Amino acid sequence: MQERPVWLCGAKVWTGSGAPEGRDLPSSLLFDAGRVAAVGTEEQVGTHPAAARAERLDLKGATVLPGLTDGHAHLTSFAKQREALDLGECASLGEVLGLLRAKARELEAGAWIHGVRFCDPRWTENRLPTRQDLDSLDIPNPVFLTRVCTHVQVANTAALRAAGMDPADAPDGILHETAAYPVIQAFDAWQTGAGVGGLVEAACRDYLRFGVTEVHTCSALEYGMGESLGLFQSLRRQGRLPLRVLLYADTPPSWEMQSGFGDDWVRYGGFKFFLDGSLGGRTAWLSTPYADDPSTCGVPNHDPDEMVEKAVALHRGGVQMLIHAIGDAALDLAIRAVREANAQGPNPCGLPHRLNHVMICRDDQLEALRGMDLALDVQPSFLPSDLAMAKTRLGEERARWGYRWRDFVDLGVPVSASSDSPVEPISPFRGMWSALCRTEADGTPAGGWCPRQSLSLDQALRLFTVNPARAAGEEGRRGVLHPGAWADLSILDADLFSLPPEALRDLEVRRTYVGGELRHSRG
Repeated sequence: MQERPVWLCGAKVWTGSGAPEGRDLPSSLLFDAGRVAAVGTEEQVGTHPAAARAERLDLKGATVLPGLTDGHAHLTSFAKQREALDLGECASLGEVLGLLRAKARELEAGAWIHGVRFCDPRWTENRLPTRQDLDSLDIPNPVFLTRVCTHVQVANTAALRAAGMDPADAPDGILHETAAYPVIQAFDAWQTGAGVGGLVEAACRDYLRFGVTEVHTCSALEYGMGESLGLFQSLRRQGRLPLRVLLYADTPPSWEMQSGFGDDWVRYGGFKFFLDGSLGGRTAWLSTPYADDPSTCGVPNHDPDEMVEKAVALHRGGVQMLIHAIGDAALDLAIRAVREANAQGPNPCGLPHRLNHVMICRDDQLEALRGMDLALDVQPSFLPSDLAMAKTRLGEERARWGYRWRDFVDLGVPVSASSDSPVEPISPFRGMWSALCRTEADGTPAGGWCPRQSLSLDQALRLFTVNPARAAGEEGRRGVLHPGAWADLSILDADLFSLPPEALRDLEVRRTYVGGELRHSRG
């Protein structure tokens, strides 16, 4: 528990409901006993009884933000991938094979090698690796690689055999969606190393460096990205969970548990549907074939009628749904499911259902979303990573249905933002940069791609603060800096509103407080 009140002076305090773009913001904030006590001018805050005994910090014009939220991530998977071989910067398959060969020299025979975040469209070969490529290394290690989207895995012969699979059943070793589950299970059984709890605790502290005080984490068991509510509860009891966690599971609750069960640190969010896969892996479910592979429209993961029936049952049971829909055909099914669920009456848990990704949205679908009781979650960081690939997969014209962030904000529904970590880096400031600039990493195209969809800084901040709190039933308690709200906040080194948008990409924070407790301090 916070020992003394803290009084922040000489600041720019973005409260979540003040004047936009940094104008006329409060200059002073006081928090005590884990909650915001007062916000306003220095004179106004100084009249609060707790001000007399507070630790006073002069921020010299720096910005104070509400604690940021990553509205959709895979926290345990991110924690584990921090220990894996990162292939994200590789420019060719040859470079990948060289890194794998070097890693094998560090390990004993039989030790698994897991490579992550490879992105084949960036390679000179512009193709997926195969089992034959990995076998050509002639190393005594099971090897499997996870594509950056996490929906495609590639295994060598040793990894397939370790998983009890016949290599003949995966001739090229490329495993889409849940077909990789046996390999992932075998790897998890081998990976008993430092203990998952320690990895998760370290990953949470990485998040704190960027001012993130809550993560909405999602279990994807058959994709090798399982999450455990019990793990987070255990870390909390041990005093080792430094931020708040809301968990969505891809299995129904085993007993009648509604969304929101838990406390202010660890809670059950609801049920995660995966309606399709990824655009990069060509498993996103499209209404018409891929431009660069007319033989496929992607992979639907559910029978539509059965999915809708299950959605209605979850709604009646008071469970909030988080529905993964990347392709427009998947979005058609998601809209149908939410509409039929909402027709049953208000959800007993009081929360709107959430559509996750909504990457490709036709004009008619945009109109269908208008007025619906739901929340959207988008990933601005996807655009700089995926833009060239998306144009290839979809074609130039259809690609313009993608990444429609301003259109979504204009609908008036809560729109939150996220990293989908480990798919993208965890920094919300990178997401804000992308939401404002809409360019690739090198700044192209000049002026941004489809610039009408760009957001203002105030709108981008709401995607990581006010709106995810609304979607999770925490409105007024988190994501804002009002008296009575949790003292979850971060302090930057500078005036955020005077920085050029390009400077947001590499921003970190000076201090992060969670419940009034200092959880991260730099310098």
